[in-house]
Amino acid sequence: MSEHPDADLDALRRAWPEPVPPSHDTCSAARTALLQEATAALPRRARRFRLPRAGGRVLAAGALAVAITAVASVVGNPEGDAPRPMVPGLALPAANAQVLLHKAAAVARDRPFTAPRPKQWIYMETRYQGVPKATSGEVQTAETPLESRVDRAWTRADGKVLAMFEGGKLVRSSTGGGMPPTDFATVAALPTDPDALLTWLYGNVGVRQKRDVTAYLILGSLLNNNLVPPAQEAAVYQAMAKIPGVTVNPDAVDVAGRPALAVGCVEDGWVGHEILLDRTTYTYLGERAVAIADYVSPNPDIVFSIKKGTIMSRSVRLAIGITDKPGVRP
Repeated sequence: MSEHPDADLDALRRAWPEPVPPSHDTCSAARTALLQEATAALPRRARRFRLPRAGGRVLAAGALAVAITAVASVVGNPEGDAPRPMVPGLALPAANAQVLLHKAAAVARDRPFTAPRPKQWIYMETRYQGVPKATSGEVQTAETPLESRVDRAWTRADGKVLAMFEGGKLVRSSTGGGMPPTDFATVAALPTDPDALLTWLYGNVGVRQKRDVTAYLILGSLLNNNLVPPAQEAAVYQAMAKIPGVTVNPDAVDVAGRPALAVGCVEDGWVGHEILLDRTTYTYLGERAVAIADYVSPNPDIVFSIKKGTIMSRSVRLAIGITDKPGVRP
């Protein structure tokens, strides 16, 4: 044995290469796997963050704290930033869109549901906001006042008739079909397997160079404009998780200014399309489109620009339910 163990150790340290830090993908995968194992071990109520009793909240918070501590000690934060909270009051990082979307799918799959009969009506009340149509020479910014309206509509479950109040009178009209489908029977027959749902979507997307964005937009429209059964809603979230380029924005707000989690993708490099989820229950709230980069209209006849941060449109669902006739709220 050497008479100078400290010198031997110093020589060994100099000879041994520094370990390469884990890549961002490795860290994300490790964090995702550990969080999924931790949440799988929790009781069902704890996993869904619907804990009416104080004891249940303590159990969930304690278990999640163990998981978060383990993640921090194993993989750390590759970006060097503090983790961003997914749920207020818990230091749970929004690791990636896949984690969030699978949580939303689990919540959707477990919710109670009663399907409408073919001649019943699906009532939906939605508040919309958006920038007005731009005029030539206009520059729209995050401070541009938004126009607002509340839509109250009844769609017959067979998808053939739409009813809305116009000038105080209930007016019925044909829905005209469309994509995604508007009749409950077709929506309820959509694949519950996310891969099969994506195959169906891509088969109905005509523009191949934008097929991922288009598929994402169709899935978002399906949630926004329909009463979607639990199995199909879960498949929508799982399918979104498989679309390349889908990301999480933990700092979004809905029409009412309430904090929300947003899952979105980018179209044409400048507009982000997001669906909004409740920060604690992961249930669907609405959607929004926001400029994530400056944009200048290519139309020489109407030249206008939109600055980064401009809210193009946003909506929040106020109510949804089933009635026996139009004009009557659930």
